[in-house]
Amino acid sequence: MSARPADRLTCPTCGEPLVFEILDDEKFLVAWSCVTCGLIRTTEPA
Repeated sequence: MSARPADRLTCPTCGEPLVFEILDDEKFLVAWSCVTCGLIRTTEPA
């Protein structure tokens, strides 16, 4: 059995890896961004 790294999320526009930043840990608000093309998305649970 071999360990493999967790799958990284990729940008839907250019395919590069996305990086994330926690904006508000109490509301679980996270921003995902692409360094290459500048796409930014935020996620917040309902």
